[in-house]
Amino acid sequence: MNTQYDVVVIGAGSGGLTSAVGFSKVGKKVLLVEREHMGGECTNTGCIPSKALLHHAKAFYAAKLISGETAAGETYRAEAFTYVRSVIDDILADETPETFKQIGIDVVMGDALFTGKHTLQVSGQAYQFKTAIIATGSSPRMIAVPGLDAERVLTNQNLFGLSDVPAKLLIIGGGPIGMEMAQAFAMLGSEVTIAERGPQFAPLEDKAIRPILQKSFVDLGITIHTGAAIQNVAGTTAHFDHLHDAQVTNTFTVEFDKVLIAIGRTPNLPAGLEAADIESTDHGVSIDSQHRTTNKRVYAVGDVSARLKFTHVADDVGRQVVARVASHGLLRVTNKKAVPKVTYTEPEVAQVGLSWPEAVAKYGEARVMRIEVPCTHNDRAKTDDTTNGLVVVVAKRLSGRVLGAHIIGAAAGEILTIFTLAIDQKISLWKLQKLIFAYPTYSLIVKKAADQFVGRQIGSLQQDLLGSLKAHAPKIIAAFIWIALIVGLSQYQASQNLTATDTAIALFDFIALTVWGPLLYVLIYAIRPVTFFPATALTILSGIFFGFVWGTILTVIAATLAAGVAYVVGKFFGASLRLEDTVLANSITALRKNTFSAVLTMRLIFLPFDLISYAAGILRTKFIPFICATFIGIILGTATFVSIGASLNVEEFRVNGFSFDLFEPQFLLLSVLIFVISLAVARLLK
Repeated sequence: MNTQYDVVVIGAGSGGLTSAVGFSKVGKKVLLVEREHMGGECTNTGCIPSKALLHHAKAFYAAKLISGETAAGETYRAEAFTYVRSVIDDILADETPETFKQIGIDVVMGDALFTGKHTLQVSGQAYQFKTAIIATGSSPRMIAVPGLDAERVLTNQNLFGLSDVPAKLLIIGGGPIGMEMAQAFAMLGSEVTIAERGPQFAPLEDKAIRPILQKSFVDLGITIHTGAAIQNVAGTTAHFDHLHDAQVTNTFTVEFDKVLIAIGRTPNLPAGLEAADIESTDHGVSIDSQHRTTNKRVYAVGDVSARLKFTHVADDVGRQVVARVASHGLLRVTNKKAVPKVTYTEPEVAQVGLSWPEAVAKYGEARVMRIEVPCTHNDRAKTDDTTNGLVVVVAKRLSGRVLGAHIIGAAAGEILTIFTLAIDQKISLWKLQKLIFAYPTYSLIVKKAADQFVGRQIGSLQQDLLGSLKAHAPKIIAAFIWIALIVGLSQYQASQNLTATDTAIALFDFIALTVWGPLLYVLIYAIRPVTFFPATALTILSGIFFGFVWGTILTVIAATLAAGVAYVVGKFFGASLRLEDTVLANSITALRKNTFSAVLTMRLIFLPFDLISYAAGILRTKFIPFICATFIGIILGTATFVSIGASLNVEEFRVNGFSFDLFEPQFLLLSVLIFVISLAVARLLK
């Protein structure tokens, strides 16, 4: 048996299957390792069974509201979990080892154990890999409750193996899983209680959505306790403390038959990570912006490493990692995509992008607009009697750029896709307002939101424009003065018929006439970035003025100060730029994290001096690492050009300007040698 593979994928869930199939399609020899069951958590105990149960429960509940309790209805209710398992089996039929074998993917069942940086074992069999993908997913986070019988505990992993609907269900946790299962079981006839430790029900949802959602739960007869901390269980009675501002205000009890623990997820870490030189924490496998672990041949995707533990996120990252590896790093992984989230309650809840408080904190309330459109304004919602919902859109004023969307109502998850596209592709509400939507559709509410934005924006256009001008006034004035000075200097040079050489000679004479020459030189050099005067000319002049040693020392000091000036200028004019929201986001994050090494490398390879300094300020890199890297990184480059100046024949320079005839050969050779050394040092650093 051949045990050498291009790629080994550990975990056959969403991220793992996507990665394995993707690598197979680009011609890689792939091994897929699965510990328990193909399809992973999503197909077997997560997304698929939960949505199947919700569908069955909603259908039963709707029929019951129309026809009341009937024998046929009771039979249908009793078949809930049979239906769920039939849906799972139907999907798993396309996810068998044989299916993947047909497309060239080898599958082995068992636990993966890393034995080295390029090796692992499964059931005692050793395998070698060039690249490995860890996609081992997550498990339900558990809590220890004194007195709680393990046979009464449910998680998503054993919930769908039930044969009967429990009469009384206690749910610990009010997140998406807790909310969805609360409604499903309540619709199927359970007496459901939700105990949420936090002070608020559905705290991650918009303030206008929470009361609508909570009312739908109360209407189903679901009891909701917030600030509820479980203390212990006696038989089938759970004892809780009620907390307010972390203080116990009173106690209460809840009777139950089963307890569903739904308080979050914990990553499944594969064995042997230390042997593979892979770091991890309690939050999962440690990764960089490209989803590489500390072993650069091993990537991690999905719940095992992601903060956002969604199936669609695992799938997307898996696709991007395949593209990155197949392109040898030419295609990069981006983590700045808008991530939609849907909770499949009744009514459905969906959100993407920034919340209103987040947008206000990031941009300021004066620069953003909150738009609310109730579903009573949508004709399709009226025809279907589903008007108990609304859409909240958060957008930037003037541009109409969509920052976030929050929806509760029928087809919320489907409508959300339009806003996800708008956020990712920078499609403004101005453009969405011009789009033709089919009538009558639920998605027409998007156009209603765009209509509201356009109307309000036109009404406040003058006020918003004045506000924007006022906010940018310091920069506009500074830019005007700056440009005026530069234009004035250029016109002066033109009127006096001065070339760059003439200006350099004038500076030389000016500095040479005073005992304060070195200090004056440093001062002129330091403010040079605001005039765009060539740094190279002044650096060469320092060799003429002060010789090689003192010229190098003074210019290193002066250039470091000049870099600081350019940094401040860049930061001033780039203060309002939100570059984190662009395609450059990953590069900017990496540059800020590794400012010293990045700037040092750029200085050593002689990239444009001022351009680096302006960019560092615009990108708001850390100043101290930037200035330290500049000071160290320019020493060799400065010495290169100072040595040229030190060899220059001043009188020849006055007559003929810059030419290679001015320089003594040994100094030119020294310059070339220093230049080569600088590039070599940069190469070693990289």
